[in-house]
Amino acid sequence: MKNPIIIYENESLLDVSEKIKKYSVDSFPVLNVHNEPIGILTERSLIMIKDFSGQTVNDIMKPVDEQCIVKEFEETNTIFNKSFELFFVVDDLGKFKSLIRKRHVMKMHYEKLEYSFFKHKSLMACIDSGVLLLNRVGDIVEANDRVEEIFHSNPNDIIGLNISELIDHYDITGIKAADKESYSTVLNLRNKKIILYKEPILRKNYYIGCVLTARDISEYNRIEEQLTSEKTEKEILKTIFDMAYDGLIVVDSEGYIKMISNAYKKFLGLEKEKLVGKHVTEVIENTRLHIVAKTGVSEIGDLQKIKGDYIIASRIPVFENGKVTNVVGKVMFRNIGELDELYNKITKIEQQLENYRDEITQMNRAQYRFSNIVGKSNAIKQSISMAKKSAYTDSNVLILGESGTGKELFAQSIHNSSARRGNAFIKVNCAAIPDDLLESELFGYEEGSFTGAKRGGKIGKFEAADQGTIFLDEIGDMPLNMQAKLLRTIQEREIERIGSTQIKKIDVRIIAATNRNIQQMIEAKKFRLDLYYRLNVVTLRIPALRERTEDIEELSKNFIEKFRVRYLKKIETISESAIMKLKRYNWPGNVRELENIIERAINIMDEGSVIKPKHLPLDITSSYDFEEFKTLKEIVEETEKKAILNCLEAVNYNKSKASRILGISRTAFYEKIDKYGLEV
Repeated sequence: MKNPIIIYENESLLDVSEKIKKYSVDSFPVLNVHNEPIGILTERSLIMIKDFSGQTVNDIMKPVDEQCIVKEFEETNTIFNKSFELFFVVDDLGKFKSLIRKRHVMKMHYEKLEYSFFKHKSLMACIDSGVLLLNRVGDIVEANDRVEEIFHSNPNDIIGLNISELIDHYDITGIKAADKESYSTVLNLRNKKIILYKEPILRKNYYIGCVLTARDISEYNRIEEQLTSEKTEKEILKTIFDMAYDGLIVVDSEGYIKMISNAYKKFLGLEKEKLVGKHVTEVIENTRLHIVAKTGVSEIGDLQKIKGDYIIASRIPVFENGKVTNVVGKVMFRNIGELDELYNKITKIEQQLENYRDEITQMNRAQYRFSNIVGKSNAIKQSISMAKKSAYTDSNVLILGESGTGKELFAQSIHNSSARRGNAFIKVNCAAIPDDLLESELFGYEEGSFTGAKRGGKIGKFEAADQGTIFLDEIGDMPLNMQAKLLRTIQEREIERIGSTQIKKIDVRIIAATNRNIQQMIEAKKFRLDLYYRLNVVTLRIPALRERTEDIEELSKNFIEKFRVRYLKKIETISESAIMKLKRYNWPGNVRELENIIERAINIMDEGSVIKPKHLPLDITSSYDFEEFKTLKEIVEETEKKAILNCLEAVNYNKSKASRILGISRTAFYEKIDKYGLEV
């Protein structure tokens, strides 16, 4: 189907004639307002009209015949019995979908038939047996080339013959009959033994013919006779295998099991299983027999883990004409005591290794996410928004902010929201590592590369962060010589261990942070401008706490929850006066300093459940703050206003009664209501 150009019954012929000029088609489907096909308009019918004025498509279209309408999911062969060439395709609601021509459908069916024919011919050619296709009366309608090898007849010459003419003295009653069952038989044909197999062909459960496959089994008989002569030797070898105390196994050059001793079966817990013929990797875990079959190299006294236990195994290849034909495997059970001792040692080492792996995984995992960042101020919201955007990219990020603002918290959150969150997050404090050790920490070293180098060398932080994120904290404290090496690592995406000549490609995202003024450091020649450009792809500035004082209360309560659980103290909240004191403080240490102050307050509290100004350090509370006090007039007015409201509420807002209780005239009472703007 294809989507044609359509017109509607109420369109003018003048408009339709313009459409015909644009498209080289000779007919248009005509639809009504409901998009249902009602007719067809041909180019020829338009040519016959000399004057289009005032006429519509409905005036000259040819109405559609119901036989020309087919459903879009209707089988295409239904149109073959209809006398029309062009058909309207509609959906289940009768809405027009497209036009289809019978010749196009016939072409499609022909192409499918042609494809099926060639596929059928290819399959017939690939089968290594003789194949005969018979009709329901036993006539041969098709044969492949292998038929000639078995029946000594050209496949083309036997087409049309009855099966009884090809196979002498063969009872063909079963082939002629409408027998729906498969069966096989063995024939003696020209000094050959032929196994003949019949598979019926059914159409709608009606027998229409069958497929016969024929195979010469004379060669199999010859092999059987040869194997019979070797049977005695094999039985002797099998007896030896079954009586052996040690576990023995033989596999062929491809790793398939040829023999296996009962002792080995018992060790594997597979005494009742048929293992011969299976690939050794399906039966024995961690086996290397199939590898020895490929390499031809013996493996003696090798440690192998089976069913959670370690055993000692040897694997010996067997050669014939310079090629490996078999591999003999042996499991030694005799030194059980030594094996147990070795197993205990290995188990202990494995446990230690697993513990180290768990520790390293925990050390190199980012714990924080954006949900851990506390604050609702515009300043912190803008920083979080920018950080979230950077998480969706793989670009380097430079985080700027004073000490204690939470730069690492943002770095970990970016990592945990990025595509690298499943890999390592490696933190490096550039200020905490001595200059002469920074290179080995970042890039690692090989064994013997310098005095004091560990045996086996050491992996560097960049290598450990491969496929993950490395957080270079206090990047402004990195010496210039290391800045140059870091720049090369960023540009080339590769590292080289100290003492090594091997270059290793790495894929690491860099998040750098500093509390220094990088611009001033660049001007003072203490920080490389080209490195700054490489790191400063995305700049993220974390606001100081004094720039987001509206977050102090929420942060304080968050820290109270954290430390009251840790120190098992019943601290509920912090007073408004204490919050006011905290908001007026300058916070040189930012959020980290606030956290320490809250922790200190919880530790020194002896009684009560609310943190008050007296629990805060002196440098926060010692300054006399006049803003905390009100004038005497303000206090009197506030008290008077509160007394009037309480009295009104007590007398259900009866103003006359309230004025009497308060001992003032109604006029004075109303003046005070107006003065304080009380709506009663």
